[in-house]
Amino acid sequence: MRHMKPPTALAIIAGLAIAASAHLASADETPVTCTRTRSCTVTAKSPADEGTNSAAHSRPNVRQEADNEGRLLEASKKLSAELAEYNRRLADYNRCVLTFDPSLNNPGCGSAPTPPIPPQFSSTNFSGPGNQPTADQVAAIAVARLQLPKVAPGIGPSPDINPWKMAAVGYPLWLWGDGPTQVGPISDSVAGLSVSLEAVVSSLTFRMGDGHTVTCAGSGHAWTIAVQPGTESPSCGYTYPKPSLPDKTYTVAAIANWAVTWTSNGQSGVINVPVVDTAELPVGELRVLVR
Repeated sequence: MRHMKPPTALAIIAGLAIAASAHLASADETPVTCTRTRSCTVTAKSPADEGTNSAAHSRPNVRQEADNEGRLLEASKKLSAELAEYNRRLADYNRCVLTFDPSLNNPGCGSAPTPPIPPQFSSTNFSGPGNQPTADQVAAIAVARLQLPKVAPGIGPSPDINPWKMAAVGYPLWLWGDGPTQVGPISDSVAGLSVSLEAVVSSLTFRMGDGHTVTCAGSGHAWTIAVQPGTESPSCGYTYPKPSLPDKTYTVAAIANWAVTWTSNGQSGVINVPVVDTAELPVGELRVLVR
C-alpha cells in the first residue's frame, strides 16, 4: 500500500528549492534574482562598472596630456631660440660699443651702435606647470625690456660760456655723465615670476675724438661755475694736446656701463649693459700776444 506525502511537506520542499535558486548565478557570473513565484530576473552589470570601459574613458585624457607636453616643449624651444638670437645680437652690440671710437672707422659696426630690439615674450611661452623660465631667463627678459637711457658726455667748462665758443688746448676739462645715472628699483613680472631691477652707471669710458681714451669709475663730477679756473677734476678729466679747429670738431663718445642688479625667485646677479652717446666739441688754441 503506497503512502502519500502530506501537502505541508511538499510545500516546504518547494520553498527550499526556490530559496536555493535565489542564490544561483548565471554561467558568466551575472547575478540572478528569483521570486517566490519561481520567476527569475538576470541583473546585468552597468557599462560604467566595467574596467575595460574605464580604461577607454581615460585614453582621451592621456592623449590630451601628451599634446600639452608637446606644446610646452615647442614653446620652450621657441623661447630658447629667441633668447639665443637676442643674446647673439646683444653680444655684437656690446662689442661694437666697447670698441667704438668716433675718430676711427668701426668695421662691422657702422656709426654709433644702437641696442637690439628685445623679443616680445608673451605669457604663452610659459603656459602650463613645469614650463616656467629659470631665474637667469627671467632676468635676461626683464633687462631686455628695460630701456636704459643714454648718458651724454658732460664736458666743462662748456665752450658756450666763453667768447671763442671752443675748448682750449692745454686747459683741463672735467668729464662726467650728463644724464640719468641710476634707474630703479623697479619691478617686473615674467610668466608669473616677479623680478626686481636696479641699474646704476658703474663706470664711464670717454673716447675723446683725438684717439685718446679716458675711463673713470662711477659717473664723474659735474663742473660748475664755482670751480676755480684751471682746476682739474677730482675724478675724471682730460686735457687736449692739439686742436681740432679750424678743420673740424672732435666727436666725443661717452660709453656708460650700466650695471643692472636683478633679484628673482631667491636668486640674484648683475648684468652689464653698455650704452653710448656722443657730443661735438670744438677745440682750438689761444695765443697771447705780448707787446
